[in-house]
Amino acid sequence: MKKTALATLIVAASSIGLTACLDGSNSSSDKVAPIPEEIAPDTRVLVLPYLQNPTQSAISVIWFTDTAVPGELVVDGVGSFASEPELVEALGYGESEIAYIHGDKNFGGIHADVTEGQAPALPYRHAVRVEGLSAATTYDYQVRQAGSETLMEAQFTTTPATGGRANIRFLAMSDMETEPESTDKIVAWGASAAAVGSGKLGTDPGTYNRMYPVDQTTGFRANIQYAMERQPDFWVIAGDLVEKGGRQLDWDEFWRHTAGEWSNIASSTPIFPALGNHENYWHPEGGSYSPPAVMRSYDKWNSYWELPRNYGTDERYEKRYYRMDYGPITLITLDSSNGDDSDPLKDTNLAIDGVQSRVPDFNRGSEQWNWAINELADAQARGQVIFVQFHHTPFGTGVHSLPSGSAGIANNEDSQSGQPMRIYHELFVRYGVTTVLAGHDELLEYVELDGVHYWDVGFAGDGLRGPGYAPTTDYVPFDQLPAQAQATHWSAHGDAPEIWNGNQLIDGGKHYGFLEVEVRPSGNEDYEVIMTPRYAFPLMDESGTVTGEFAHRQYNKVVRVPVER
Repeated sequence: MKKTALATLIVAASSIGLTACLDGSNSSSDKVAPIPEEIAPDTRVLVLPYLQNPTQSAISVIWFTDTAVPGELVVDGVGSFASEPELVEALGYGESEIAYIHGDKNFGGIHADVTEGQAPALPYRHAVRVEGLSAATTYDYQVRQAGSETLMEAQFTTTPATGGRANIRFLAMSDMETEPESTDKIVAWGASAAAVGSGKLGTDPGTYNRMYPVDQTTGFRANIQYAMERQPDFWVIAGDLVEKGGRQLDWDEFWRHTAGEWSNIASSTPIFPALGNHENYWHPEGGSYSPPAVMRSYDKWNSYWELPRNYGTDERYEKRYYRMDYGPITLITLDSSNGDDSDPLKDTNLAIDGVQSRVPDFNRGSEQWNWAINELADAQARGQVIFVQFHHTPFGTGVHSLPSGSAGIANNEDSQSGQPMRIYHELFVRYGVTTVLAGHDELLEYVELDGVHYWDVGFAGDGLRGPGYAPTTDYVPFDQLPAQAQATHWSAHGDAPEIWNGNQLIDGGKHYGFLEVEVRPSGNEDYEVIMTPRYAFPLMDESGTVTGEFAHRQYNKVVRVPVER
């Protein structure tokens, strides 16, 4: 039921100002009269309104334009408020990006309207936080942008009261790694070796060079359409949202999918992201994982997201790890980007200098570790159903589940291994974490260990690789898993065999998708958590040619977990 509420408007004039409005203060600013439509210059909306940081009494609406003309947010039953646009210089373009826009390989037509040889205009950020709302209430809203014919309409819903009993549905995915090059770019699609009489976690040698039938752009778009159909309360992305965190074109592509020409899922579904290794990466102009590259990449990350504060000692730790409460759910997001630089066995990225790049360590005794203990203990004491997300999957069988080291994948070592994140397992068991959501291996994979349910949800829209890294190495690190994890292991690669009718795929195999998580009240105080992996299946005709249509399906692995409070 929609309710009328008094609201205060907090307009962020800077990222510092945005942070300040999340500390529980009652600061507000006066309404700003919008520029009359008839005198406003032509304005393009570059990123449609998207939702951030919902609580039981507040929510933020953010959008981007190409001029400094204020926009107007109208919330049904609450009021009308003007934005104060802020120029965001961190969202600029490098020379290679300008060359790509005007080159002959811009198959997706990104920024096709930009004058030859020029860069797209720097964007202006509009951020409006509305407070004084009612818990668990849906509001209609509009964003009107003077100088633009675009009228944006959607709904947002505030969270249930923390600890309140509610039925919640959210989606989890990772590793979409958006970039303009995803259009017309298909990926390797290895099949399980079980079909040829070998182990199910191996890859059929006949499929080493087999390519997926649709490109990455098409696959991710189909995935998002399925996600929207499920009407989630919020959306968790466990890292690698973009291919290169320091490259603006890759962020532009992400918003085309989520708050742009291809969908507006983010206009009604708040996103809670974690940083992946690709969010710390910039190439070719920035030196991969060099400190300037990591810093530039963080500046872009910081410009887009408004997330709960962690009050870290370094301002650049903000938005890297945080806690979110959504009724009976607590989501703890950790930053697995960097560990102990002096010990490869305690580091997930041997190329990042954590001190110079101002990236927090995650290891025992670090600031992030101690923060996690405090938040997990508090959530457990409040009887919350606890979920944790970070990027580097700790218990997997993919290339990034090889032992940590610099010897190379061909020698069965990986410089970006997820194994160091196993250090948190003891905390997850101690504080009753139900589920851990991760990615990085680009698998759909599950294990249960000591009552904690681990998912790799890295099948959103990029790679569709299998375990190991065939054909570079035929070693699959299944033996690296603890015995209980081996006994409970499931993967789309090995446990959802492809079913063919001649050249036509009928069912099964690994496809782009997401994990759906439902938290349902059970009895007077308890809950049941139901986890269902779903996927967008590309339909084929009898000749094996894709039709352009997708069927919405689920895998044969539904995990139900009773949670006692």
